Amino acid sequence: MSGQPGLDVSIFDTIIETGDTQARLQLAVELARLIGDADAPENERSCVVPTVLKLAVDPVKEVRRALADGLVGVADLNGDILFSIIADEDDIALPFLAATPALDPWKMRSIARVGDAARQVTLARRSDLTDDVIKEIVTLADLSACLTLFDNEDCPIGERNCRILYARFGRVQEIIDRLLALDTLPLDIRILQAKRASNQVHQLMAERGWVPANDAADMVADAEERAILQILDSAKDKELPPLIHFMTSRSMLTASIVMRAACLGQMRLVESAMAHLANVPLARAEETLYGGVSGFNSLYRSSGLPSTCFGLIRAAGRVQREVRETKRTLSAENFARRLIEEIMTGDGAMPPAERAKYLDFVARYSSERIRVIAHRLRDGLISAA
Repeated sequence: MSGQPGLDVSIFDTIIETGDTQARLQLAVELARLIGDADAPENERSCVVPTVLKLAVDPVKEVRRALADGLVGVADLNGDILFSIIADEDDIALPFLAATPALDPWKMRSIARVGDAARQVTLARRSDLTDDVIKEIVTLADLSACLTLFDNEDCPIGERNCRILYARFGRVQEIIDRLLALDTLPLDIRILQAKRASNQVHQLMAERGWVPANDAADMVADAEERAILQILDSAKDKELPPLIHFMTSRSMLTASIVMRAACLGQMRLVESAMAHLANVPLARAEETLYGGVSGFNSLYRSSGLPSTCFGLIRAAGRVQREVRETKRTLSAENFARRLIEEIMTGDGAMPPAERAKYLDFVARYSSERIRVIAHRLRDGLISAA
């Protein structure tokens, strides 16, 4: 006897020890029904747990399957029974794991930690994963389970877990492709990946000897900067300053990127870069970029940018001030055209050699049509000199 009044469980042990398969199968069905009956007395449901645990490891698979099928809908299932079924053969365990409502976050994290790949994948498909469970999967689970998460539309992968995946699988192309396809991927990870991809291309080009080393370096650097600028241009206003800080911390905010942004009319980036480098508020940097000469000179000196950029940034600031005053919108190509005009006519004291240098910058960073115009004017300045 179990010591619990009203239910004699000794007969259950007798069936398990001496009964045939059909008797044990029937017992599994009946006890599963009892445990799943919310109206049954709690003491009766509890006292049959040891018997159910024996049935969960019955040598006959049909008995174990019947038990799992009967318990799959029980929300408050005993943990030992739950894990006994999940530890069974895959064709019993995996359908049960996919459907049981008895898994709380703690149990899910346990499966992510110690389950095999098949159980981790099944877990990753569930629609009730919390962010902490997802964290456990991306931190410890098999690659196949991590890839499965990307197809789970009910449980989006948040920023924290994207970072864990990138740190853990940053060299696995399948993960990288899935991360880059996420609209919610943090932009600093996109920038890191652009840098990593350019390094890989540079190494490949060097190993294969496709082009001379210097040309290869220039081509890769150009592609990397264009990719990074595209990412930065997609950033919201509140996202841009932290990204600029991040790039500075990684020595990725180069004078070339700032000049390229200026040539393309991406003045939000120039504003944020100047504010960060000069350690002034963004509003102050905007006011100074588009204001008087003396204020601009002070801001530029504080930024630490090389003197070779000075005239180009100043000219871009004048064009942007005109855009703001007239409330016009200029495409990147039209901004570059106005920038060329400003370089040629805006500062009468600028020497022809300096104008030619800035035209060369504009040509390098702009479209083919702008490149033709800038080169023609540059060549004219050089000939006149």
